[in-house]
Amino acid sequence: MLSNYTLTLSKSLTIDAYKQINFLIAGSRGSGKTYGTLILIAELASFPRINLNKLLGTGCLPTQIYIVDFKNSDMAKLGQLLPHGRVATNKIEAVKVVSDFDSKMHNRLNFIKNQAFGATAGTLGMPMYYLIIDEWSATNAAFSQGMTKADKDMRYKWNALITDIAMLNRVPGFGLGLISQQISVINSGLNSSIQEEAGLKLHFGDANMSSYRLTFGNDIQIPDMGLETGEAYAWIEGLTSSGYVIPFGMPEIEPNSLWKYLKEALSNQDDDKYLYMTTN
Repeated sequence: MLSNYTLTLSKSLTIDAYKQINFLIAGSRGSGKTYGTLILIAELASFPRINLNKLLGTGCLPTQIYIVDFKNSDMAKLGQLLPHGRVATNKIEAVKVVSDFDSKMHNRLNFIKNQAFGATAGTLGMPMYYLIIDEWSATNAAFSQGMTKADKDMRYKWNALITDIAMLNRVPGFGLGLISQQISVINSGLNSSIQEEAGLKLHFGDANMSSYRLTFGNDIQIPDMGLETGEAYAWIEGLTSSGYVIPFGMPEIEPNSLWKYLKEALSNQDDDKYLYMTTN
């Protein structure tokens, strides 16, 4: 029986997005990582899945999506489909979007505290929320620039908010997804606690072994095979903690068709409707 939070990476590879709530996606330009993330967003926003052969689920538990995209590219275009204030393309907007996301997370945590002992968003059947940050390295670097008091205040708040979300988001079901050419602690400015809290790590496209090692670590076995655009290796918490990463390919969908899927999937986005909704 499928979980209400079943996310399909391929027909033979699925995860429970609530259990593997934080994800990291790496890959060079043109590797398909942004395209792959958009497909995952369409799935997340139309939970639950009842048919793994179909991209969209029923939409009864629609994951609420928040975006930070300083490139102002394909990910930012979702601002046309999301409620106002859900997409950020600069530092000021990013702090506002992430602050709102963090505030809602704490509001839900307070709600869950008043439920039965041991309750979580998952046991209560609550829709998830996801903050997705495209090009994490460049975004984080942008906050590291500037020496004015305003720059320092913004940098401190950004770091504090991201850390708070990464540490407290499992119980309330507030996921964090970071996309970058590299997702290592050394080269991307990624906090080690965020790296450790990630339940899913993907690396899209062909790369040298050292790049894969930065994503997955030195203890994971990586097959010697060439990946095409849209193909990736997956590390999944509890499944590939040892042994080999899992190769897979995202479905091939024309851009116009994917936009139609996204319009349908994101039709149930509402700032307040789903924050306290329970189905169990």
